[in-house]
Amino acid sequence: MLKEKKAIILVLMDIAIFYMLISPKILPSVILSFGDAFIISAIIAVVTLFIRYLSKVETTNLEKKLIRQHSQLTAIINNSPFVVFLKSVDGNVILANEVLADLFSTSREKLVGLNSYSFVSNPQICMEEDKHLLATKEIVTCERYEDLTNGQGHWFRIVKVPVLDENDDISSIVVIFRIIDDVKELEERKNTFIATLTHDLKTPTIAQIRALDLLLGESFGELVEEQKEMLEQIKSSCKYMYDLIFTILDTYLYDNGLTKINAESFDILALLNETTRGMSNLLRERNQKLIINTNLSSNMIVADRVQIKRVIINLLANAVTHGFKNSDIEVFITDNDENLKVEVKNKSEYINKEQMKEIFEKYKHSQNAKSIKTSTGLGLYLSKQIIDAHNGQVYAHSDEDKNCSFGFEIPKKLVPTSTNKQEVN
Repeated sequence: MLKEKKAIILVLMDIAIFYMLISPKILPSVILSFGDAFIISAIIAVVTLFIRYLSKVETTNLEKKLIRQHSQLTAIINNSPFVVFLKSVDGNVILANEVLADLFSTSREKLVGLNSYSFVSNPQICMEEDKHLLATKEIVTCERYEDLTNGQGHWFRIVKVPVLDENDDISSIVVIFRIIDDVKELEERKNTFIATLTHDLKTPTIAQIRALDLLLGESFGELVEEQKEMLEQIKSSCKYMYDLIFTILDTYLYDNGLTKINAESFDILALLNETTRGMSNLLRERNQKLIINTNLSSNMIVADRVQIKRVIINLLANAVTHGFKNSDIEVFITDNDENLKVEVKNKSEYINKEQMKEIFEKYKHSQNAKSIKTSTGLGLYLSKQIIDAHNGQVYAHSDEDKNCSFGFEIPKKLVPTSTNKQEVN
């Protein structure tokens, strides 16, 4: 019936065009014979039919494309080993896979139309995430423990991706998540092992250092120079082991949010001088010279003195260990109204961009040293965690002229926040 109506309308339009072409009352300036008018109206009719045909073909192709894309999306969702579902901006399930259905012991068909917020006992976090996603159109990724309304509780790794329409508006949200209980259990075992190991190693290492101090203090009799030198080397190795143990322990504490930033007011230049004095033996071994450049409006800052000292030690040790022998190491310390900046520069092998991206990651080493150095691979990673906890930032640069610099910038006065867990004195 619809096709017949369209055909009748098309015939009437063609007759109207033919009548206009031959009627002097409608188009007085146009004088055409019946034959010419018939040909023109016929051409217009053919062109109209052709345009309608092209439009119909395009519409059909578009429909096929949409059907194909929907089939592909459905296939991806249904065959994914993870929980995957598509929901509306209101949270209602549009499409779900078998993994989600199995999790709630139901069918995919019964899930469609349900509100996804009803899956969890406390939906507030999910709602806040969706609100952020709708406002920013950004992908949301997170890990958290969720109690489900079916009585189960699991750790989940969650990804939420906005689906945009032709107007660049969010039409729906793809949610992908997987249960990671086994991963979290393994992490917990690893962390417990590290915490136990470092605690058990710490006590005997301290005892060794104390015993060596007594020997070097000649509490049990005089020592010849060769004996003193040997004991100093043993003590240096014990102190190195002590630093490694505490680096591992501190990394564990930072990773698990167990470290408190104890902010206090102190003289940063005095701390720097104190730190560099402790590096004198290492500098002498490699025949390196340390130069300190300062330009401070005030030496006093508010931060965690112990942790900032650890960062400076890590940066200096990195510069000494990986820097060329017989070279200079420069420390620049400057400030402005709000921030303090500490930068350590040296001459060392070029670190390419790919290595530089990983330089502050856990267990990553720069492979530019001529010999392999004994290290946990945690020094620079821990330094970044400390500076992040101070609301600052770390950075590193290297060029092909073999100039290398590592540094950090922090507020001169640490402001307590809920994330850095500070205890300000």
